[in-house]
Amino acid sequence: MHRRIFVDVQGLTCPTKKSQEIMDALKASVARHGLAAEVEVLGRGCFGLCRMAPNLYVEPEGIWYSKLKLEDVEEIVEKHLVGGKIVRRLVAYSPHNAGGCAGGERNDCTDGT
Repeated sequence: MHRRIFVDVQGLTCPTKKSQEIMDALKASVARHGLAAEVEVLGRGCFGLCRMAPNLYVEPEGIWYSKLKLEDVEEIVEKHLVGGKIVRRLVAYSPHNAGGCAGGERNDCTDGT
């Protein structure tokens, strides 16, 4: 499956929350896991989710990961991209879980899977 991952690296908020560093770490981890041919990591403009920054969007699954830290990148690559399991504790929105977890509105996504 070919995936594209968009990381918000522009705007006023995301750059101050290390979004560029997260995108760089994501690219490096994708390459280290031998996924460069099937996973494209792209920087893009504002998603409009400043309070949730840094954010990334994975297609074709439609998963939004938010409130990311550098240490979350390896977990996303290993569990989601390699293992096929969504990292629920970081999900802000998915088509299967509208409302998500990372936003703090729900407390049922703490299992770390």
